[in-house]
Amino acid sequence: MFTRMRTPFLIVVFIFTVANAFAADPVKLDSKITAVTVYADRAQVTRQARTPLKPGLSQFVFSALPGWLDEGSIRVRIEPAGAGEVLDVQIERTFLERPTDEEFRKTEEALQFVRDESDAMEDRAKVLDAELKQVEAIRAFALDKAPKDAAARKVDVAEYKDTVDFISKSMADISKRRRELKVEQRMIEPRLRVAQQKLDALRQRAQLEQRNVIVTVQAAGDREATLEMEGMLPGATWEPVHELRSTADAKTLSVASHAVVSQTSGEDWTGVDLMLSTQRASDTLRLPELKGLLLGNTRALTMLVGKEDTYKVANANWAAQNDFYFAVKNPEKMEQQAFASNKRALIGNTVTVLTVFESLRERGTTAHFSGLGKQTVRADGRTVRVPIGKADLKAQPRIVVAPEVSLNAVRTGEVTNSTTLPLLPGKAHLFINGAFLGMSEMEFVSPSEPFSVFLGVADQIKVKRDLDQKRSEVSTWRNRTRMKVAYIGSVQNLSNQEVSVQLSDRIPVSEIGDVKVTDLKLSPFIKPDSQGLLNWTFKLAPRQTQEYRIEYALDYPTELPKQDPKDQPNDDLQLRLKRLEKALPKR
Repeated sequence: MFTRMRTPFLIVVFIFTVANAFAADPVKLDSKITAVTVYADRAQVTRQARTPLKPGLSQFVFSALPGWLDEGSIRVRIEPAGAGEVLDVQIERTFLERPTDEEFRKTEEALQFVRDESDAMEDRAKVLDAELKQVEAIRAFALDKAPKDAAARKVDVAEYKDTVDFISKSMADISKRRRELKVEQRMIEPRLRVAQQKLDALRQRAQLEQRNVIVTVQAAGDREATLEMEGMLPGATWEPVHELRSTADAKTLSVASHAVVSQTSGEDWTGVDLMLSTQRASDTLRLPELKGLLLGNTRALTMLVGKEDTYKVANANWAAQNDFYFAVKNPEKMEQQAFASNKRALIGNTVTVLTVFESLRERGTTAHFSGLGKQTVRADGRTVRVPIGKADLKAQPRIVVAPEVSLNAVRTGEVTNSTTLPLLPGKAHLFINGAFLGMSEMEFVSPSEPFSVFLGVADQIKVKRDLDQKRSEVSTWRNRTRMKVAYIGSVQNLSNQEVSVQLSDRIPVSEIGDVKVTDLKLSPFIKPDSQGLLNWTFKLAPRQTQEYRIEYALDYPTELPKQDPKDQPNDDLQLRLKRLEKALPKR
C-alpha cells in the first residue's frame, strides 16, 4: 500500500519542482558565432555562450536567431561534458518587430489622408475638364453664329468682342489652374508613395520571423559551462580558386589555393574558425553496407520514411524574408543596392558550384579544408578570399606542340600533387616570375596524382606543317576513290639553350568498313596509339631544326564525302576527306 502511494507522490513532487524551476523566464544567453562550415549552398553555424549553472533544472535561450534557421539541424551540447546534461531543446518562433495596433492605425490614417488629397485633386481635374468642354462649346457656338448674324443683320462688334474675351480669359484661367493642379499632383505623388511604403514596411516587419532555441539543462552543482549550439542556414556558398606561380625555367610551381566565400545568412561571421566542404550537406552519413539482392522476392518492401525536409522550409523562408531583413538592419539605400547585386551573384554562383561539387561526388570523393587563421565574412554577400593551402611542388618543364591545332608551341609544367589534400577544380591565376600571364582552369587532382599546368607560349620555338603537294593526290576508279596524303613539318629551336619538345600529330583511324587506311609511313618512325595519335619527343640543340613526315593512303567509296555528315558515324573523317579532296591535285 505504501509503495502504491509513493509513485504518484513522487510524480507530483517532480512536476512541482519543474514548474517552480521554470517559473521565471529562460536565461538569455549572450552567444557568439565561433565556427562555420560552408557548403555549396548553405552553412553550418556554431555559436557558443559561457554561463553559470546552478544545481537542478535550468532553462537557457539562444535568442533572436534568423527566421530561416533549419530547425531540423539544431544540435546543442555542454562543455565540459560533466557540467550537466541537456534534457530538452525547443524552438520558439517569434517576430523581429511586432508593430502595435496603434502604429498600424496611425500609418493607415496617414496614408488615407494623402489618398483623400489625391482623390480631391482628381475631382478638381474632372471639374476643369468639364469647364473646358463648356467653354469650347461656347466657342464653337459663337463661331457658327457669327456668319449667320453677319448675313441677317449688322454685327455688334462690342458684343462679339465680349464673347471672344470671355472665351479667351476662361481658357487661359482653366489652363492656369490645370498647370497648378499638375504641380500639386507631382508634389503629392512622393508623399503617397512614402505613406504606402511605410504601411508595406509595417506589414513586412510583422511577418519577419526570428527563432529562439530554448535549452533545458540538468546540472549537478554550481559551475561555469559553455553551451554550444549548431544549425544550418541557407544563403552561403564558396568556390575554389588557385594562384599558380612558376619560375622562368618552370622547375618549381607554387600553388596557393583560396576559397571565395560569400554569405547572406542574416548574421556577420566575425573572427570565426572557417571550414570549407565539398560534401553535399543533405547527405546522410552511414556505413557503406550492402543489402541482399533478392530476385523474385514476393515480400513487401519496408520503406523508411523520414521527417519533412526542414531545410526546404528554411530555404523558402530565406528566399521570402532575407531581402527585407537586410533592409531593416541596413536602411542605407546604397548598401541595399550592393546587397541585391551581391545576392544575385551568390545565387548564380551557388548553382555553378553545386554542379562542380556534384561531379566530385560522382567520383566518390569529398574534400574538407580549414581556412587559415580567423576569418570575417559579412552578411551582405560580398566575397572574401580565404587561404586554404599553399604548396611548392617540383615541376618538369616541357614544350608541347600540336601543329594541326596550332603553330604555337606551348610551355607546360608536369607536376605531381605531393600534398595530402586534393586540388579542386576551379579558376587559376597564372604568374610567371611574378608577372600575371592570364587565367586558366584546373581539374580535380587527387593527392599523388600527376597533372599538367599551362605556362604560356614558347615564342622561341618555330613550328611548320604543310601538305606535300608532290606526294599527295586523289584518284577515282569506278565507285572508289584513293587519296594519298603526305605532310611535312618541322620544329626549330631559335633559343640559345637545348630544349625538349613533345610533338603531337595524328593519322586517321577508320570506324567505317568501306574506308581503308593503308601505306602508312612515318619519319622518324613511331607507333601510333589506338586512336591514331602520334607523340614524338625531340631534344633540340640551339638553332637546330627537326623535320618529320606523315604519309598514308585512304581508300573509300566515292559518294562518302558527298553525303550529309550528320548521317555518318564518323563526321570528323568525312569532313576531313572533303577538305583534302579540295586541296589535293587530281589525277
